[in-house]
Amino acid sequence: MPPPELAVTTDASPGGARLLGASSLSSGAAAAAGAAAVADSGSEESRRADRKPALLEARIAAILRASHFLRALPPDAQAVVEQLAASARLRELRAGEHLWREGDLASGFHVIGQGLITVRRSLASGAEVIVAIFGARENVGDTAVVESACYPADAVVTSETATVIRLDAQLVRKCSARCPELAAALQQALCRHAAALRTKVDILAAGTVRARLANLFLHLAARFGEVLADGTVVVPVALPRTTLASLVSARTETVIRALRPWETSGLVVTRDGAFLLSDTAALAAYAAEG
Repeated sequence: MPPPELAVTTDASPGGARLLGASSLSSGAAAAAGAAAVADSGSEESRRADRKPALLEARIAAILRASHFLRALPPDAQAVVEQLAASARLRELRAGEHLWREGDLASGFHVIGQGLITVRRSLASGAEVIVAIFGARENVGDTAVVESACYPADAVVTSETATVIRLDAQLVRKCSARCPELAAALQQALCRHAAALRTKVDILAAGTVRARLANLFLHLAARFGEVLADGTVVVPVALPRTTLASLVSARTETVIRALRPWETSGLVVTRDGAFLLSDTAALAAYAAEG
């Protein structure tokens, strides 16, 4: 005697799915239909599960290709980008969150997809000093990673949100050993990182607070700005006045007073989370005053 037909059906009980004998079904056709429905449902869930990692990996790869670090890689080296993207981690952060803290081991390269990260140190007095600032398409913290050292300062999100890709340092080193183009790209990234860290020295050497502010805005325009048809430069992330003050080593009240004439004349305007710079030549003249 052939065994009774079995079918899978769902149940609200903790057991979930149950196996029912043929006598519980009106016909063998109903059993087949029920099993097929469950199979289709499972297949759809499986397809959705497979699709999510693929979409995330594609997003990570797109951010990496647009970065200063990897955008110059030739077409025959794009497989390296795919390999890095497959093991990378994407982080979505909000203002005030730490990318890392002083003393953390630097074990991964960080590529900023969107937002602004400030590197800052706390003094014994309790005050904070901003060492450098990094934005979209830039790497942050490379020197400590290359040296296999601990981070010497905190990295904190300054913008409302930030998207950051973390690449495993060992994998980057391994890929660099067999891909000369990636090794050269890493060297260039280190040079850009060092230049960003030197920026504060250049700003402080400018002289007066007004000259320092002018130098800072020109620096932000060069790194992050987009030029509109009328010549206005849009810096897509507006820094708080307290951050501007820290970057130029001045009191917040002094920075507010120095900015007021520029805001009145329209030279520097804060709007919709961005700085609008109407005349970079005029800012250059202020910077040259010393």
